[in-house]
Amino acid sequence: MLAWLERNHLLILGFAGLVLLVGVLFPRLAVSQEAGPIVFNEGSGLPEGTPIRVHVAGAVLAPGVYELREGDRFAEALAAAGGPTADADLDGVNLARRVRDEGQVLIPRPAGAALRPEPLAPGAKLDINAASQAQLDLLPGIGEAYSRRIVDSRTVDGFFKSPQELVTRRVLPQATFDMIRDLIIAGP
Repeated sequence: MLAWLERNHLLILGFAGLVLLVGVLFPRLAVSQEAGPIVFNEGSGLPEGTPIRVHVAGAVLAPGVYELREGDRFAEALAAAGGPTADADLDGVNLARRVRDEGQVLIPRPAGAALRPEPLAPGAKLDINAASQAQLDLLPGIGEAYSRRIVDSRTVDGFFKSPQELVTRRVLPQATFDMIRDLIIAGP
């Protein structure tokens, strides 16, 4: 045993020095790294009542981007979008949940529900100030992107005074507008 200690005395001294160093430094490290309070960040950090923008989509009468207030619930977002459509599945969404700035409120339809509204009757014109995104999708040359732009523009910039404003606001290109000009109106 004595021979082993003589051969490994440097290793033993190194280990003892390391233990001593850890013993001296560890209490200082523990003191300098005090734990702060635990904070759960469930809110957005905005003060209650601050204006926010929320995208309301799905089975609502007027999908689009709406200005609400910090602290509002999905129920207020649904009301801002004109309420649910007849085929909305309100049990599929928590209406008591708070909305968040830049968030989306999606009101689902039951499985198997018709996703597209009935086409316009012959000779009927679609009011671009009242039509839902799904109704606008039915117009020739208007797909999901253009219909969303129409609804968003009407929500952010106000109702259209004339159908031609779709072009002047740069919502639609002239060629697309020419395809639908006889099928739309801008109601009061």
